[in-house]
Amino acid sequence: MIFFAVGLMTLFICIQLMNLIVAIGAGFDLPSQVIPDDALPEISVLVAARNEEKNIGACIQHLVALNYPKHKLHILIGNDQSNDDTEKIINEFVNQYPNVTQINITDVLGKARGKANVLAQLALVAKGDYFLITDADIQVSNNWARTLINFFKPNIGIVSGTTLVSGKGFLANMQHIDWLYFMGLLLSFNRVRIPSTAVGNNMAITKEAYLSTGGYENIDFSVTEDYKLFEQVRKKGYQTINMINPESINISAPAADVNTLLNQRKRWLTGAKELPYYWWIIFSIYGSFWMALIVCLFINIQFALVFLAIKLFIQSVTIYWQQKQLAIQPKLVKLLCYEAYTLGLTLLTLFYFIIPKKLNWKNRYY
Repeated sequence: MIFFAVGLMTLFICIQLMNLIVAIGAGFDLPSQVIPDDALPEISVLVAARNEEKNIGACIQHLVALNYPKHKLHILIGNDQSNDDTEKIINEFVNQYPNVTQINITDVLGKARGKANVLAQLALVAKGDYFLITDADIQVSNNWARTLINFFKPNIGIVSGTTLVSGKGFLANMQHIDWLYFMGLLLSFNRVRIPSTAVGNNMAITKEAYLSTGGYENIDFSVTEDYKLFEQVRKKGYQTINMINPESINISAPAADVNTLLNQRKRWLTGAKELPYYWWIIFSIYGSFWMALIVCLFINIQFALVFLAIKLFIQSVTIYWQQKQLAIQPKLVKLLCYEAYTLGLTLLTLFYFIIPKKLNWKNRYY
């Protein structure tokens, strides 16, 4: 048992170290081209919105302010049967900006459900050869669209950027660090040619690649619709790019409370069932670290504390480096709190995942 526990912790430290080395060595990704304004392609931005009255205004305000030729930019908002003021707020922008369109989603298309159903229907009316996808609780950066388009080259089907959480309060601060760390981890694996997924609130896909899959209406439903599309696009022979560039970093609103956060994590874990086996090995190593550490504590406290210290050191240095790289002021207290937050959230998520309770996402149950 002790040898197995030590082996798990060693593997965990190796993954952490790989992540740190790749993060420091890689830096920001640079686009393969810089397309001039007159040559930029026509694009459509697809946004699914359901009961998003608190976020949709800021989302659209950032979209209409994009540094992209307005006559080539179409913003399509799918109102997914909202029962708050979402539709009213969207209409205010529709009346003010000619390139903003609201589409009320009332039926189901093929196999699609939820967000996938909205995107499937928006794609049917989208214009241009590129579809950019984001969420209603996202604020895109000014050069987001231009930057994603500049990363495309022949046989690239999807370009996916990086999203971070921003908000006030302890829970929001912890989510910010959590997203920063794990988005960095996904990028590191992609950089060593272990593909993960596209980021569903920060991605672009060619119309050709999307249509090759038959669209969401012909893709088996998943609560993690971004991964399903990513998987199908790669099966069709297209390459994908996951990258981090200052001009394409989007900001997400944090989960407002613990219950919403746990539902989000349950959704991710539910969708993660479809990931390749090697990702489940990685998840298992990450999820088993504290159990392995507890086993070691009963045998040799000093030995266990050394492993814990190494974990905290590499993890903190990685997050510190990522924050400095993004011009975010690092705070040591938050980094130390993050470890306790991660442990507590992991235990709560495991409990929440295994209890026989349906996943509640946007007041729909799956």
